[in-house]
Amino acid sequence: MGNINFNDENMNQDELSIEEHLILVKEKATSREEIIRKLGSMLFKNGYVKDTYTQAVLDREIEYPTGLQARVTGVAIPHTDTEHVLKPAVAIATLDDPVLFNGMGMPDTKVKVDIILMLAIHDPKLVVSTLRKVIFILEDDKALKNMGLAKTKLEIKSIMINHIHSFANK
Repeated sequence: MGNINFNDENMNQDELSIEEHLILVKEKATSREEIIRKLGSMLFKNGYVKDTYTQAVLDREIEYPTGLQARVTGVAIPHTDTEHVLKPAVAIATLDDPVLFNGMGMPDTKVKVDIILMLAIHDPKLVVSTLRKVIFILEDDKALKNMGLAKTKLEIKSIMINHIHSFANK
C-alpha cells in the first residue's frame, strides 16, 4: 500500500492513499472537465469520496482554479471541501496531450497541464499542510520529468511517494 502519513501521532486518520488503482498513465482527455470526471469517478468507485465530490471539484475549479506552471510542465491540483470526502487519497493522471486549466491565483491565465494530482482530503485541519506537501512537487523538476515519462502506474506511485518523503525530510 502507498500511504503517506502526515501526522505521526495519529497515523491511521492522517494517511493519504496513493494507490495504483487511482492512477492514469498517458491518459487521453480533451478538457479539464473530462479528466476531473475520470479521476473523480475512480475515487468514488473505490470508496474514497461521496457522489457529490466530482461536481464539487468542477464547481470549485471555476471559482478557484488550480493550474500551476512549473519549470518543466504544467500541473493541476484540483480538490474540494472535506465534506465530500470519506477517506484521504490522491488520484493522479499523466496526460498524453495537455489540457488547459485556468491558473491558480490568475484565473485569466491558461496553463497547459500534463499532470493532475486530484486531492481528496477528509479533515479540514489537514488541507493546508497536505496542499503544501503536494505543491512542493512543482520545485522538483526531476520528479515532474520522471512522472511525465513514466510508463506504469507503479512508477508514478513510487515517484510521488519518494517526493513526499523527501519533503518530510527537509
